[in-house]
Amino acid sequence: MRFRERLRTNSNSLTNNSNLGPQSSRWVVLGVALAIQVSTSIVAAALPVLLPLVKSEFHLTFAQAGVLANFPYAGSFFTLALAGWAVDTLGDRVVLVVGGLVTGVAALATAIAPSLALVLVALLVMGAGISMPTPAGSIAVRGAFSLKLRGTVMGIRQTGIPIGSFFAAIALPPMALASGWRVAVAVAGAASIVIAVAGLRIYRSKPRPGESSVPSTTLLRVFNRRIAVAGLSGLLMVSGQMCLLTYLGAFLIRDRDLSITNAAFYLGLASLAGAFGRVLWGMVSDRFLSSSRRGALLMAGAFGAVGSIGLAILPNSLPFPFLVAAILLCATGAVGWNSVQVIFLSELAPIGSEGRGVGLGQMIQQPGILLGPFLFGWIVDATASFRPAWLLLAGFLLVAMMTIATVGESPQSRST
Repeated sequence: MRFRERLRTNSNSLTNNSNLGPQSSRWVVLGVALAIQVSTSIVAAALPVLLPLVKSEFHLTFAQAGVLANFPYAGSFFTLALAGWAVDTLGDRVVLVVGGLVTGVAALATAIAPSLALVLVALLVMGAGISMPTPAGSIAVRGAFSLKLRGTVMGIRQTGIPIGSFFAAIALPPMALASGWRVAVAVAGAASIVIAVAGLRIYRSKPRPGESSVPSTTLLRVFNRRIAVAGLSGLLMVSGQMCLLTYLGAFLIRDRDLSITNAAFYLGLASLAGAFGRVLWGMVSDRFLSSSRRGALLMAGAFGAVGSIGLAILPNSLPFPFLVAAILLCATGAVGWNSVQVIFLSELAPIGSEGRGVGLGQMIQQPGILLGPFLFGWIVDATASFRPAWLLLAGFLLVAMMTIATVGESPQSRST
């Protein structure tokens, strides 16, 4: 008990530095949360973007390479709920900054690891860092803006993940071809550290309003059926998202004879389409669906499934722009759903426990990040074709839609 009080007292000196100066404006909150999310997402996207080079060095199958590229999320599985608890207990600022620092240090460790086993260990630590900015940044932004803007602003903040993937796709392959994939990963890690330190100096958090209806020392008491079902639908949605982002480049290289840099360019376009989708579905939820998060998730799933079916059935004889259109349609839904899901989870949690609600829901989702790419890669290995694997992606999204349709909307419309 005494240790817990000391921990809270020490954290307050970091999280509530507003006593030492003016509190940050809501746009500074959004900017810092977005910048740290972008930097950690560049690190998270590094191995998927560089998948052909990593696969070649370690002599992996497509299934094995898919698991390795997304292995950091195995570490996230064990830390997401704790990250949510830390946000509710210690504040968003400290969790944001620590997440960026841990992610960067782990990326540097990955770059110098001499064996595959040590690479896997470093990736697990990286996953712990990657898990922190989502609940921390989401709760920071959620508290800074009013209810009527919540979905839209959360969509802007969540663009950090696909924007990070875009920068990774554009910047890292040329660097890797010139100096090796390890150098590219190290540069991404160094950037994450620099941005985290800058965020620490710029951002001054404010005390969160209201008292929690759930004691800050509890975690599982926040858990309820709706969070569980929403998390299960998220598991299926994130399976589809990671299949697209992990294998699109390899698909274009193998089936369309693109170079790694050209394939990465189209992967970057898909990431931008996902960023657009995250803002789009937030705006649709706020302005046209009366803040219905479930309705926006259903629409995103439909877009992603249609685009994925297009990737599966479009003949190679069609002009390349038709394929690009299918990629962008798929990405708008399969990557763009995440921002609405985060705010949905926060609204399903009791007041004052939003960080834990997001963390628990995303912890349920995490196995899909490894399961989806493994099954996708296994199908490609078994059939020597990407077409049935794209149908698997569509299946993930369609089942997710059926699952999310059973979740009731939150009865609470909470303003900040």
